Amino acid sequence: MKYLLAITLSLLFSTSYANESLVDPDSIDSSMPIVSYIISKDNLKIVGYRLSSPSKLQVKLCKKCEEKVYELDISADLRLLNKSLDKTALAEVLLRKEHPLLRLAVNRKKGMIIYLHIGVNKEDEFIPTAVFKKTVLQE
Repeated sequence: MKYLLAITLSLLFSTSYANESLVDPDSIDSSMPIVSYIISKDNLKIVGYRLSSPSKLQVKLCKKCEEKVYELDISADLRLLNKSLDKTALAEVLLRKEHPLLRLAVNRKKGMIIYLHIGVNKEDEFIPTAVFKKTVLQE
């Protein structure tokens, strides 16, 4: 009886641990080279700078995803409330965390963020910009 109880408990704990394990976001539908996400402001952190501007961002793309570091593409399309955002002002905007949601597009092949739009709504439809279209066509 004790043996049966021990097996049942070990199965129960191993199943609950498996449900909590983290997923590599790039492993989800790996056939898509460029993917767009809407994330919370708390799921993005600056981890590297180049020429006084953020160059590397740590991002958690979903609840069960691992945090990953992506480089910010030099020609990334940066927007704040649908207006173009200068790269030099990006750090200040991200650190203030005034806007609860961000939309970003990741080029999985290069490991780069190619589009970052701060201050979006979940209901907003994603409309790619010229820079985003150009990047997709180059692949």
